[in-house]
Amino acid sequence: MSEEEESDAIYDQIRGILGEHFHNFCFIVMDEDGELFYDYTNYRIGKMLMKESLEDLNCEVDEFELIWDIDEEEDDEPDTDADGYELVD
Repeated sequence: MSEEEESDAIYDQIRGILGEHFHNFCFIVMDEDGELFYDYTNYRIGKMLMKESLEDLNCEVDEFELIWDIDEEEDDEPDTDADGYELVD
């Protein structure tokens, strides 16, 4: 299977998964060479979703309310996972 055919199979899987859960969708991917591929339910839906996404990406950061929940106490013990293993950064 060629690289293009393999990519097409993956895009078909993405379309299938999105189509099972959403009536309207759009997705965009970029390959290792920087080539874009995008697909959408139909032209109007794709155009609207891309426009809305671009507006969201360009919005001012201060439009979001960030709540930082940071403890003031410093903990000298290493962080561990649920099984007690030390987490490494």
